Amino acid sequence: MKKTVLLFLVVFSASLYAQEVGIKFSKDTLLSKALTQAKKEGKLVFIDCYTTWCGPCKFLAKEIFPQKEVGDFYNSHFINLTFDMEKGEGLKIREKYGVQAFPTLLFLNAEGEKVHMGLGSMPAFAFIDLGKAALDETRNLRGITAKMKAGDKSVQTLLLYLKANHYSPDANALVTEYFKTASDEEKLSIEAWDLFVNFINDIDHEQFQYFLKHRSAYEQKFDKKKVDSKIVNGFAYYLQKYKDNPAKAESVKSIDPALYAKFLVLRDFNLVSYEFQTNKTDKTKWNNFIAKAKLVIVPDDSEPMSINGVCWTIYENYRKFDDIASLKLAKEWEEKAHNALPNNHPINDTYAHILFDLGYVKEAIEHEELAIKVATEEKSDTDLKFYHDEVERFRKAK
Repeated sequence: MKKTVLLFLVVFSASLYAQEVGIKFSKDTLLSKALTQAKKEGKLVFIDCYTTWCGPCKFLAKEIFPQKEVGDFYNSHFINLTFDMEKGEGLKIREKYGVQAFPTLLFLNAEGEKVHMGLGSMPAFAFIDLGKAALDETRNLRGITAKMKAGDKSVQTLLLYLKANHYSPDANALVTEYFKTASDEEKLSIEAWDLFVNFINDIDHEQFQYFLKHRSAYEQKFDKKKVDSKIVNGFAYYLQKYKDNPAKAESVKSIDPALYAKFLVLRDFNLVSYEFQTNKTDKTKWNNFIAKAKLVIVPDDSEPMSINGVCWTIYENYRKFDDIASLKLAKEWEEKAHNALPNNHPINDTYAHILFDLGYVKEAIEHEELAIKVATEEKSDTDLKFYHDEVERFRKAK
């Protein structure tokens, strides 16, 4: 009986602790009540606009909102609400504030006016910074909009405006206007590059044509890989734009035939990767995935985190197909990724799992311990429990 009572007390106290950390969302089902409370307390209202089927929404709810640091900040500065955009009060909020994608993260003043907004999932530090921006008139959407109306047309202000106003109907016109009046020197600035990368994907756009004409200057300033990546994004956009006109779509091949060929390989890999993810028991889809991975992953050239994603997929699935050869190949690839980013905790974790299954237990433990060390330093709490559990599993096998 004592053990039962003790267990109940432990569970109960843990439950209380769980309620004390993380964002405390108001139980009010009406926005009007939250606005009244915000006015009394001198706070803004934060609204998590989600849907039940949205993956990034679930990530925020499970991994970000419960974190203590996040809760401490948001509970101190905002009245926090969360609404399903497909029912009840959520439908009204969706219509009133023009919510088009999920999750949308809204910040309102006590009058119900939109002060700031964010879009999509993000790590805890970025989510906290989003809240800080909402509180700062020099960074939030309302303040930036006022600056633009007052005649501020600087690239810095334009960038802040577009990144905070994700649904801006005038985004294309504003970006086009900026680049039409910008000097050659201004077009090569870091801010203009940021604007170009984030808001112009159409190769037919005047600025994209300028970029291609001055490609060597951009490569010297921003690195060839970044320039190639932007061109590849342009290829993808163009093929979608002219999907009903194959000849027109393929005309972009002349920009850089070798890069276009690499783009097609990457596109095919993404397709077979998606097909495998939809049916992870189909051996034909698995074989296609491995075959395309061999073509797309060039260890000395590919992004380390992209390699890591492929290698983890191989690790998770090779047993079903008794494909130890692919796991050995993943070891070679992941070693290159690790050499490029030796202190990256997801890469060390993936490498440790591959090494363990191949019998390199001592090395696996070393890399998992490094993953724990780095994740602890970076306060990546969501990964730490898994890492600790796995390193214990590895140690028991010694």
